[in-house]
Amino acid sequence: MTTPKPRRTTRELTPEEKERLRRQREQVAAELPDLADRDRLRKEASEEGTLSGELRRAVHRSEQSLSEIARRAGIAPLALDEFLTGERTLRSDVLDRLAAVLGYVLQAKD
Repeated sequence: MTTPKPRRTTRELTPEEKERLRRQREQVAAELPDLADRDRLRKEASEEGTLSGELRRAVHRSEQSLSEIARRAGIAPLALDEFLTGERTLRSDVLDRLAAVLGYVLQAKD
């Protein structure tokens, strides 16, 4: 038995749709370099061999959304995003709350 191929329906775009598509493509092209830079920063920051780097990796591994993690840690989503890219540091009390949200328990080494 063969799997039927999906049918593709095409039509000519209206002038308004073509213009909207052109503007959207320009917007994407303009935003792409910034997005690539932020992704590079995020990768570099998560590779740090520090407590902050470990927390960043834990955020990325978490099944919780960034907005949920930020809400539970009591910080603004933008602050969490800037922490993830290394553009911002977090106070120790915020790091403690973030660690707790991510399931970390801090204890002294014997």
